[in-house]
Amino acid sequence: MISLSTFLTLRALHEEGVPKKTMARRLGLDVRTVRSWLKKIESGESSPKQAPRPSKLDAYRDQIEEMVERGCSAVQIHSHLVAANSSLDVSYESVKRLVRKVRPRKSVCYQRMTFAPGSEAQIDFGEVSSVLEGGRRRRRWLFCMTLCFSRLAYHELVFDQRVPTFLAAIRRGFEYFGGVPGRLKPDNLRSAVLISGLGERVYQKDFFEFCRHYGTVPDAARPRTPTDKGRVERDIRYVKGSFFRGREKHSHDEDVIDLARWREDVANQRIHGTTRKRPADLFEREKEALRPLPSEPFEQSEWGSYRVRKDCHIHIAGNYYSVPHRLVGEKVEVRLREQDLAVFHGDIAVAHHERLSGKGQSSTQTEHYPKEKRTATQEIHRQRLLTVRSCGPASSRFLSRLRQSRFVFRDQVLRMLRLIERYGATAVEDASRRALYFEAVDSARRLERILERGLEKIPLPGTQRDDRHHSANDFGRSLSEYQDLLKGEFQA
Repeated sequence: MISLSTFLTLRALHEEGVPKKTMARRLGLDVRTVRSWLKKIESGESSPKQAPRPSKLDAYRDQIEEMVERGCSAVQIHSHLVAANSSLDVSYESVKRLVRKVRPRKSVCYQRMTFAPGSEAQIDFGEVSSVLEGGRRRRRWLFCMTLCFSRLAYHELVFDQRVPTFLAAIRRGFEYFGGVPGRLKPDNLRSAVLISGLGERVYQKDFFEFCRHYGTVPDAARPRTPTDKGRVERDIRYVKGSFFRGREKHSHDEDVIDLARWREDVANQRIHGTTRKRPADLFEREKEALRPLPSEPFEQSEWGSYRVRKDCHIHIAGNYYSVPHRLVGEKVEVRLREQDLAVFHGDIAVAHHERLSGKGQSSTQTEHYPKEKRTATQEIHRQRLLTVRSCGPASSRFLSRLRQSRFVFRDQVLRMLRLIERYGATAVEDASRRALYFEAVDSARRLERILERGLEKIPLPGTQRDDRHHSANDFGRSLSEYQDLLKGEFQA
């Protein structure tokens, strides 16, 4: 068997009348091979045809074709043949090659799409060259919005595809066209389309409200179906190939200026390959069909999903905002605007806050806590201190001395508060005065022992009895003790 190029060379040399031995010498062939192929050329053969070689699967071809028609795969067919014929030794690759020949090929075709003037605009992003910005290299995307009838396009360079950036670019595109198309077909980016927990597609809230504000209908393309938005897909490839390819490196600001100039002077003024007309000329017919712009632009905002923390707050952009305590552990939807934010659970607004500047700050509404948690720990401790100090100066001094002990101060304050609730403020004040006098100030347990034994009622040395607290029978020692003492001295 010789190659097609050798066959064609033999035929050309034979037509020139070159001798057979010379042909064999030039082509490195045996003269008998040259003689054999020249006979085939003279008989009218136009190309070297290899005689079909017998295959182990020839006897099973009808069976394989029948299984292919039923939709069986090459793996299934190979397993069936080997199991049904123990003597058949054939590889899976051989079966797969035959199945590929037998299975009919389905031609791929698409229906040509036509659009009325002003009926639809397609939007998409395409990644382009990065740029050094602010000391670091940043990725960039080309935003493109194309009117389907005229092919007039709006292009813009952006650094991200977040909701505010996305909606702002669309708004500027509407303003560039001077009107709004009837439908807006985006890709399935998250700034436009979200996937619910059940796998259903839903429009991002702000994008949906944006479309309602401008009177256009959102019509997202099918997932993994670029042909649904072929106008903008082709336009992005055109911009990359005609503007960015081979372009020298410039700053981002220079690229923005040059892209706007190229869009006006080249992209929208060229003869389009399909319509054979300039987009700017066709737009003269289309702009009359566009809907008018609303009197006020859409107020931009950004939606996000956040989980409520155990402290009844959500963390957004480095700051914390309170949410009702019943939503702890659940996810809430947050609408972010420049000046404020709103928190939604389902379709119900549950919180509203002013936006905080900077990072690490908190916006807390006490009504979001349960009743027993609405007072902060610091405030509870401060109120306890005030209650203890209100008993009197001795209690305040005793409290100050407790700070110098090795016991936990908060625990000691709580213990004194419980003594006040049990014995009263006056008794705790007297007990504090006695503890200070005898320097028993290391723990609130000292006050508790004094109060348990009623020692706070005994006057201190050098002080007068306070009849308000002591009865006539209350003395430091009974008279019988002094009498026994005197008897002992006399006996001695």
